[in-house]
Amino acid sequence: MDPHPALPPPLSAAPPAPARPAALKGPALWLVYWPVWLCLLLSLALGLWLQDQEQISRALDERRQVEQRLTALRDRLEATGQSTFAPTLSLSTMIQVDGGLNEQRFELMLQRTMPLLPHLRSVVAAPDDVARHVYPRSGNEAVLNLDYRSVPAQWAQVEEARRLRQPLLRAPVNLVQGGQGVIQRSPVFLRDERGEPRYWGVVSVVADLQRFIAAAGLPHEAGLEMALHASQGEGRPGALIWGSTELQRLPAAERVILTARLPGADWLLLARPQAGWGGDAGLSTSLLALWGGCALVTLLVGLLTRMWRAQCRDNEALSREVEQGRLMRAELEESQSRFRTLAALASDWVWEQDADLRFTYISRVAEEATNTSSDLVLGFKRWESPVLVPGTDWEAHKRSLERRETFKDFEYAQIAADGRKRYLSVSGAPFFDAEGSFRGYRGTGRDITVQRQADAELQAARDGLQAVLDAATEVAIIATDAQDRITVFNRGAERMLGYRSEEVMGRSPKAWHLPEEIEARAAALSRDLGRPIDKSDAFAARALLEGSDTQIWTMVRQDGSRLEVSLSVSVVYSRRGELIGFLGVARDISAQLQAERGLRALNAELESRVTARAAELAQTRDTLQHAQTELLRAERMAALGSLVAGVAHELNTPLGNCLTTASTLESRSREIAAQLAAGNMRRSTLEAYLNDTAVANGILLRGLNSACALVQHFKQLSVDQTSEQRRRFALHDVVGDVLGLAHARWKTTPYRIVTELRPLPQELDSYPGPLGQVLSNLLQNALVHAFEGRAEGQLRIAARPLDDQQLELLVEDDGLGMSEEVRRRAFDPFFTTKLGRGGTGLGLNIVYNIVNDVLGGRLELLERPGGGTRFVIILPYAAPVLQTPSGDTASARRPGAA
Repeated sequence: MDPHPALPPPLSAAPPAPARPAALKGPALWLVYWPVWLCLLLSLALGLWLQDQEQISRALDERRQVEQRLTALRDRLEATGQSTFAPTLSLSTMIQVDGGLNEQRFELMLQRTMPLLPHLRSVVAAPDDVARHVYPRSGNEAVLNLDYRSVPAQWAQVEEARRLRQPLLRAPVNLVQGGQGVIQRSPVFLRDERGEPRYWGVVSVVADLQRFIAAAGLPHEAGLEMALHASQGEGRPGALIWGSTELQRLPAAERVILTARLPGADWLLLARPQAGWGGDAGLSTSLLALWGGCALVTLLVGLLTRMWRAQCRDNEALSREVEQGRLMRAELEESQSRFRTLAALASDWVWEQDADLRFTYISRVAEEATNTSSDLVLGFKRWESPVLVPGTDWEAHKRSLERRETFKDFEYAQIAADGRKRYLSVSGAPFFDAEGSFRGYRGTGRDITVQRQADAELQAARDGLQAVLDAATEVAIIATDAQDRITVFNRGAERMLGYRSEEVMGRSPKAWHLPEEIEARAAALSRDLGRPIDKSDAFAARALLEGSDTQIWTMVRQDGSRLEVSLSVSVVYSRRGELIGFLGVARDISAQLQAERGLRALNAELESRVTARAAELAQTRDTLQHAQTELLRAERMAALGSLVAGVAHELNTPLGNCLTTASTLESRSREIAAQLAAGNMRRSTLEAYLNDTAVANGILLRGLNSACALVQHFKQLSVDQTSEQRRRFALHDVVGDVLGLAHARWKTTPYRIVTELRPLPQELDSYPGPLGQVLSNLLQNALVHAFEGRAEGQLRIAARPLDDQQLELLVEDDGLGMSEEVRRRAFDPFFTTKLGRGGTGLGLNIVYNIVNDVLGGRLELLERPGGGTRFVIILPYAAPVLQTPSGDTASARRPGAA
C-alpha cells in the first residue's frame, strides 16, 4: 500500500461563505481590532490546517476500509485455492508411493473429494503427458486420451511446470470440454533405482472459473469495483483473469492492490470503491465559525459539534467493520473446515502448531500413515514427542523456527506403535495475524520410510558395484560426472597411478596427464573434425560423436614416473538420454609399446634386406622374361615352319598331277604333229587328241586352282600371324583360312573337324592374325594331346552371337580330356604333360595371353559333358586398341610384312 495516498477529490458543493462584519472607517480600526485580525488569521490558519488533516484522515480511513475488505477477500481466495487444488497433492503422493496410478484408486479418492468442491470440473492424470485418467468421465470425454503435445497452449503449460518442478496455475484457460476454467498442473517425479528424479507425468485439476470466483466471494462484495489479474512480478498486473478492465489502467494511488498466493501462481486483487474515492468535504462548520465571528464560543461549539459528528461517523464505520469482520471469520472458519476435510482424505497429512510451536492439529491421515496415536503428538513440540528416534539435529531446526523461516523436507524418525522405525519428512511455513503477530506454523508431512529403504538398497547395490570394479585390478576404471569430477576410482587405478581413491574424488583426471599432450590432441581433433576443440574437450569430443574413443596417452604417476596406457573413454547417459558423465578404462601398455618399437626396428632391418634381395630377384626375373620371349619367338617360328611344311606337302599333289598331265599332253602333241607331218592323220585320231587335250586341260586347271587357293590361304594367314594388323573381317573367313592350311595335316589322321558357325550381325573389327594363331594352337593342341592313342575323334568349332557387343567362339573335342590338376595349370607358362617329348608348355599360355590382352576377350577351360575338353572364348566385335612400347597404336602392318 502506498504510504502517501493521494487526497480524495474535493466535493462538488461547498458550504456558504461566512458573513463579513461591517467595515470600520479610519486607520484606527486596524489598531483597535488587531486582536480580532490576529484571531481571524489564527482561525483561518487553524481552519485550513484542520481542513487538510480531515481530508487526509478521511482518505486514509476510506483506503484502510477497502484494504481490510480486500484482505478478507484475499484470505478467502487463498483458502478456496488451497482447498480446490488439494487433490493434486494427494494424487502426486499416491503416485510417488505406488510408483504409478491405479484407475480404481484414482476414482475412489475423487468420488469422496469432488462433492465437497462443487466448482471443481475435473481432475486429470496424464502419465507421459497423455490424459489416461479423467474424473468425472461424463462431460469430459473430449479430454480422455488427449495428448497435451497436440494442444500447443496446454503443452506450453505442461512443459513449464515440468521445468520448474512445481505446480503451475493458469487462468483463464479455454477448456477442451468447453468454457473457461482455472487449471493447476502439478508435475509428478518418481525416484529411480539410483535415487534420481524421473518424470512420470502431470496431474491437472480443472475448476470452473466463474464458480471458483463465486466460491471465493468476489462477485458478492458490494460497493467495490474489483479485478483479478495474473502477477508479472513486483506488483505489476498481468493478464486479466476476472473483473473490471479499467482498474489496470488507473494510477497506483487510485486503486488498492493485494497479492493472493495460490498453489502454483501469484494473483493480484485490485479494487476501488464503486462510487469513487470520497471528494473534498468543503469548509467545515468550525472553520465557518472562525471565519464568521471569530467568537471563541462559536469556534468551540463548532469544533465540538464537528468532533461529535466525526465520532459518530467513526463509530458507525467501526460497527460495520466489526460486523464485516465477524462474517469474514465465519466464512474463513468454514473454509478451514472444508480444507481440513480435504486434508484428511489426502495421503499426505496436514499439521498446525501454535505460537509456542506445540501441535494443535494433525489430520487423521497422519495416524494411519505413521501408525502413531495423535495423543503422543498433540500438545507437544515436535522435538518433545516421546516416540522420537535420536540422531536428528534439532538445534539447527529450532534456530530456523526462531527466525520464523519456512522449511522444506525436514526429516526425522520415530517409533511406530508396531515397534518399527518410521522416517518422516515435513515442510512448513509460519503464519501471522492481521497485525503481523506470529501465530504459529502450518505445513504438511509424509511417510518416507519406503523411500529410505529404497535408498538403502540402492546404496547396497552401489557398494556391490564398487566391489566389482575394485576386483578389476589389472585395469584402471575411472568415472566422472558431466562436470569432469571423479566419481569412481577403482583399486586398479590406485595401483596404476599410486593415488588413493579419497585423494582424487571430486578432482579432474587431467591432473595426471601431460598438458602438452592434451594440447596436441585438441589440435589434432580440430583438424579432423573441422571445428575448434578446446583442451578441456580433448578427451570427450570424439566419444560424444561416436559413443566411445580409444587413444594412447601418457600418464604421470604420483611418484612422477610415466607410463603409456590405452585409454577408452565412453559416454554415460541416463535412461532419459541425458548426459550424466564419462567412463574411462585404462590399460598399461608400456611393455607392449616397447616390444612394438623393437619389432619395428627389426622390421626396418628386414626391409632393407628384402630390398636388396628384391633387386637380385628383379635381375633374375628380367633374365627369365628374356628367355621366355625367346621361347615364344621360337614357338611362333616353329609353328610357322610347321605351317610351311604342311603347305609344301599340300602343294606337292596338285603340282605333281599338273606336271604328269603336262608331260603326257606334250607326248601326245608330238605324236599328232608327226602324223600331221606324214600326212596320214585321220579324223578319228584328231578327235581322240582333242578329247585328251580337253581332259588334260581340266586336270591342269583343277590342280593349278587348288594350288593357287592354297597359296592364297597361306599368304593371308602368314601375313596375319607375323603382324598385328587391325582390320574388319568375317569370322568364317579366318576360320576357313586356318582350316584350309590345317587340312594337310588332319587329312592323314582318323579325326575330323566339324564347324557350326551361325551368322553374326556384324563383322569383327579386330586382329585376324592373333585370332588365327589362337585357332591354330588349339587345333594343334587337340591333335597332340586330345586324340593321342585314339582310333577316331571329332573336333567341333562353333560360333554364335551373345548380344550386340560380344560373340561366343567354342572349340571342343571328344578326346581324352584333362584332370582337375591339369586344367588348373593348363595356361601356366612352361607347363606341359609332354615334357622332354617336344612340348614347350607355351601353346595354351600364348592362347590365353592373345585372347585376354590382344583380342580383349576372356577364355574359359571346361570339361566337356560326355568326355573331352571345351574351350569357350568370349570376344567383342570391336577389339581394344593395342599400344606399342613406344606408345603408338598397333593398327598397321609391321614394316616388311608381306
